[in-house]
Amino acid sequence: MKYKYKIASLFMAAFIFFMPVSLAASQNKIVGLDDNVKAYLIGNEESGEVYYEKNADEPMPMASLSKLMTFLVTMDAIKNGNLSLDTKVKADKEAENLTSWQYSSLGVKEGETYTVDELLKGLIAVSGNDCAYLLANTISVSEPAFAREMNEKAKSLDLKSQVYYNSSGIQTEDGHQNTTSAKDLFKLSQYILKTYPEILDYSAIREIKDPARDIDKRSTIPLMDEIKGVDGLKTGTTDEAGYCLVSTVDMVKLDSKDEFRTIGVVLGADRKDTRNKVMSDLIYYVSKYFSTRTVLDTNVPVKSIKDITVKQGYIDLYPKEDIKMIVKEGENPTIKYNIKEDVKAPIKENQDLGEIEISYKDESQKVGLFSKKALDKASLFSRVIRTIKDSCDFLLKTLIAR
Repeated sequence: MKYKYKIASLFMAAFIFFMPVSLAASQNKIVGLDDNVKAYLIGNEESGEVYYEKNADEPMPMASLSKLMTFLVTMDAIKNGNLSLDTKVKADKEAENLTSWQYSSLGVKEGETYTVDELLKGLIAVSGNDCAYLLANTISVSEPAFAREMNEKAKSLDLKSQVYYNSSGIQTEDGHQNTTSAKDLFKLSQYILKTYPEILDYSAIREIKDPARDIDKRSTIPLMDEIKGVDGLKTGTTDEAGYCLVSTVDMVKLDSKDEFRTIGVVLGADRKDTRNKVMSDLIYYVSKYFSTRTVLDTNVPVKSIKDITVKQGYIDLYPKEDIKMIVKEGENPTIKYNIKEDVKAPIKENQDLGEIEISYKDESQKVGLFSKKALDKASLFSRVIRTIKDSCDFLLKTLIAR
């Protein structure tokens, strides 16, 4: 018998070890996630609610994740009419120098022209430092001037931890590095996705090929082919910053109950595999413990109240709106009813009968209550009989309680 128990224990240990994400079920914590990574965060793309985090407010180097701000400032310039996606940009010697082995690049060549659209593809999909440089010097008179625009944009978005020295995120000659906190990077990504959702079209590019220019580059964005729903967004790596990643996920593609999107941020991982594993664990954690729940359904009564004045003896209360909330496993929204005291028959169809308040974490909504159908007034005899019955029931309960 003891031998069977040992075999069963070994089987369970192996099962837990090979799960996509290892979880401490009693506390809903991710086991081992804090190893070899400096900061992380995963939260709801629309509401900004944070589901899990570590050191999320601590500023640290962000490497090529800086290019998210470069993308934003570029798109603002297009929106303001200062350039277009078709604007042609001629590459100079400095841009070609950024195509050396030590930098991620699209591979631009001095003297050749590229459209802004081509440079944005190279910026996001293959993290091209050469593309960042050319965009910066097209929009501003110099890269330091463009960095000032990046800082001004960060300030306008209240991203207090973000400091930019260049458009790419590589360390400057005097040792300066672009910095951010995981939380501010989350907020920046959230803003970009809302303002310029076309960034997902750029991050969806898996390969850039241009044989005439000898360009053949694979996307640097991981997990898009490994985890359903991952559809972006950006990588970043330097010796000082470590391996960094921002991932966007359409959670419903991972689980049909998860009708929401998330943004995950990982900063300062020791290796690429660590970075990818931590992001995977964060995504699977949210998928396991959070789901979209229908809290109110206009076709389902939330409460039936006893009423001796109506013919059927009760009134079904229906909500006027459908309400869905993202709720953590084991938790429930708080429900409060505020039903009108002067309700009496006859009841009209769709008559206002009060309201219901649904609260969960920082989210609170009030929804009206109504009757779906008209209810006739009960006869005098029915009302008298119900009154006598209610009085008898009350008296009996009082005697039993004593």
